[in-house]
Amino acid sequence: MGGGSWFGGDVRRAEAAIGSQRESARAFRYHDEVQTGRIKTVHDDLNIRGKVRECRDSAEHPATTPIVIAMDVTESRGDDTRRIYEQLPALLGSLEVSGIASDPEIMTAAIGDAHADKAPIQVSQFESDERIDRQLEKVWMEKGGGGSGQESYELLAYYLARKTELDSVARGVKGFVFFTGDESPYPQVSPAFVHSYIGDRLPAELPTVEVFQELQEKYHAFLIFPRSTMTERLHSIDREIRQRLDAAGGEYRNCYLRATLIWNDFNDLDLHVRTPSGEHIYFGDKHGRCGGFLDVDRNAGRAETRKPVENIRWKVGDSKPQPGTYEFWVNTFAYHESQVEEIPFKVELEVGGRIETFEGVMPKGRVGHNEPAFRFVYEPVSDVAPKQDAHRAYADEVVLENWSKLIPAEQILRVADPRNSVEVMLGAIAIARGLFDLAQFEDDMRKRRVAKARRDDVIEALRAFAERTASVRVDETLFE
Repeated sequence: MGGGSWFGGDVRRAEAAIGSQRESARAFRYHDEVQTGRIKTVHDDLNIRGKVRECRDSAEHPATTPIVIAMDVTESRGDDTRRIYEQLPALLGSLEVSGIASDPEIMTAAIGDAHADKAPIQVSQFESDERIDRQLEKVWMEKGGGGSGQESYELLAYYLARKTELDSVARGVKGFVFFTGDESPYPQVSPAFVHSYIGDRLPAELPTVEVFQELQEKYHAFLIFPRSTMTERLHSIDREIRQRLDAAGGEYRNCYLRATLIWNDFNDLDLHVRTPSGEHIYFGDKHGRCGGFLDVDRNAGRAETRKPVENIRWKVGDSKPQPGTYEFWVNTFAYHESQVEEIPFKVELEVGGRIETFEGVMPKGRVGHNEPAFRFVYEPVSDVAPKQDAHRAYADEVVLENWSKLIPAEQILRVADPRNSVEVMLGAIAIARGLFDLAQFEDDMRKRRVAKARRDDVIEALRAFAERTASVRVDETLFE
């Protein structure tokens, strides 16, 4: 892998690509086929179970620079893949013309949530020519996520640290990995997920901080993080459940008490609740005398949608929920998929405006199986409280603190416009390799006709990293 060149050595073509943006609407045919249900799994070329990815020097590319672009494909950042596709020629053109990275080899990776998604890790080969496109076009943008403020970045970090082989490291040159995202990694690497998706067997959980230490022996690691506030991002964070309920005519807002079940296939799961009075609300008795109501029941009797939802709620203005113990559980009623598999699911519980989530998996082939979700004592509230704490795990200070335990804080690069991520990557590579300082990179962008608004955003994103890098180089010079 890694032969050839995107522009075939044609500098004029490379120069023409700088600043360009192409259409992505028709590019992701594999993703579209998954959405229609004809395909149900990660593309074989991006499935890395039992596989190693290599970035090798060759006579054609004697001094390779490995560059990994790791894209969050969950609901809140699911369009990152399209943005990278649209700007890939501009990235490669800028690399070719500026000389920022010798013999660049690009790997694209997609990250989801192993606790909730079917495709939490997808990884391409390292490539240098049009095969970059062919690999990228096979990404499945699942747009799932577990709703916990965490995604499985640690799985990719593990894979890159232990399952990639880079000739550049033998030359004393690290590769580069750029994570795009707005959530935290999980604090531990799960042996079950590593075995399922990568194929290794771990004797116990591995602290994520240790995995990132290993990663940074091979790669300069960066996070490209939005400069938008958490409030601005909340619409994306809780959009999936709300959108499914809105589309199905269910009640999401203004509930004293609400439990919502989602899963991601044609199968029929059912949500049940036992109330303090002993009433059993489910598809067979949707209206409880206590005011509870199952207002949405998807995939009942037929394969209706791969984004199903069920909802039991007590709406403000109707009867208030009774005080006492409530028990919610999920039942496997029927299989509508041609292949019988495990069914991951998520239940979101709202009580008095506060939200909790439960994630589980219905075992393969067990019709009638019940999986407990929530059991709690409800105490009446006078009104619905604001959802201030529902997304605490998504707060900037929480996410940034978690990431700063894994990589240097100045390598968290915050952009106002995600479309500027490509230029931020270029700047980070140039500064890390000592080719440009911040002013020189700004001048390079100006020569490449990058618009001023973009330049300003990029410079602000790189400022702390550039200042820290310059400071370290001064210190190293003083002690030589």
